[in-house]
Amino acid sequence: MKKIAPSNIHGSLKIIPSKSVSHRALICAALAKGDSVLKNMAFSEDIAATANALRDMGLCEYELTGDVCTVHGGLRREGKQEIDCGESGSTLRFLVPLALDGKPRTFVGHGRLMKRPQGAYGRIFIRNRVEVEKTENSITICGTLDSGEYAMPGDISSQFVSGMLYALPLLINDSGIHLTTKIESKPYIDLTRSVQKLFGIRSHWRGHIIDVSGRQGYRPHDMTIEGDYSHAAFFAVAAALSGEVLLQGLEEDSDQGDREILGILQCMGADVEFREDGIFVRKNVLRPVEIDVSQIPDLVPVLAVLGCAVKGKMRIYNAGRLRYKESDRLHAMAHELEKLGADITEYEDSLVINGTGALDGGEADSHFDHRIAMALAVASCIAREPVVIRDPMVVRKSAPNFYEEFASLGGIVE
Repeated sequence: MKKIAPSNIHGSLKIIPSKSVSHRALICAALAKGDSVLKNMAFSEDIAATANALRDMGLCEYELTGDVCTVHGGLRREGKQEIDCGESGSTLRFLVPLALDGKPRTFVGHGRLMKRPQGAYGRIFIRNRVEVEKTENSITICGTLDSGEYAMPGDISSQFVSGMLYALPLLINDSGIHLTTKIESKPYIDLTRSVQKLFGIRSHWRGHIIDVSGRQGYRPHDMTIEGDYSHAAFFAVAAALSGEVLLQGLEEDSDQGDREILGILQCMGADVEFREDGIFVRKNVLRPVEIDVSQIPDLVPVLAVLGCAVKGKMRIYNAGRLRYKESDRLHAMAHELEKLGADITEYEDSLVINGTGALDGGEADSHFDHRIAMALAVASCIAREPVVIRDPMVVRKSAPNFYEEFASLGGIVE
């Protein structure tokens, strides 16, 4: 357990490399014939899962020296039949289409991974006669991916769309991805496309259709991984609640959807400044707002804490997909914040918080979810008594040094 006492946040912090960009850069580098040098890499459990899976599929070899990862890509060797995805949904969903080479391959998952919705590919691959066999802890696929037109609902995880985007350019003919309903998490789709563009792959939006030309090839590319806005959000909110922080290593014009946290904080009244040396966030009087999170689902846990810090009613909506993450994040945040003294109500796809400006503190559970654990740590900033987090080290999934970072800014962590 971790005991985090109420504290004020002050200082500067270099934000860890973006997990979303890192996944995408590793995949593109693995598919490019030649060497790509990826600087400012950090191997959290999820990123290590993707790097190792790409290697085990026979697509690449890699070397990690400090924060520099050199990927020797385009190998196309005979890979392993079993691929371990850890607990990483990105690893699994990004790589399944690339594994359709006519040979059976089994993807193994841990934790809640295989309990999360994975049926989209089974429906998408019907036209290809791909065999899909799912067990409690694995998915086995066998078949080939063909060029053509693919219909997918826009409100499924964007990871399925990105998975198709990686594979379709390598096929002989042109293809299209038709998103048949309102598109959610579109920034993540566009992030995939922007990283692909760096490696020589292009696609184009045409309304709700993504046109993908065939016979393309990934080219090696050296790049520096930008800072992670999803991770920065925890410290930005902590500062808005209890002090000030200078966040370094973030790109002001980033394609990361979770950059939206800065606009949300500004709208609520926090001071946010873009400076030459970073992004400065400072506490001010906050006002409640309503937030549509359909495009920014990963922000919901820390936004729920933010709702407790205002005085008034705050609503977070279009969040139904949060029930299928590493935990049921809507239920987890409602349940744990209520234990800490919040007046919070959980609905099917939303949370309503009647904020009082403070929490009591107490013991709360991470639900084995890294973003729940980090949000509970931020909740300590407005608590009267310490917040004690059970199973706190799940943060290793994305941010192994989170508690050290929090302590470096004045957080009191035991």
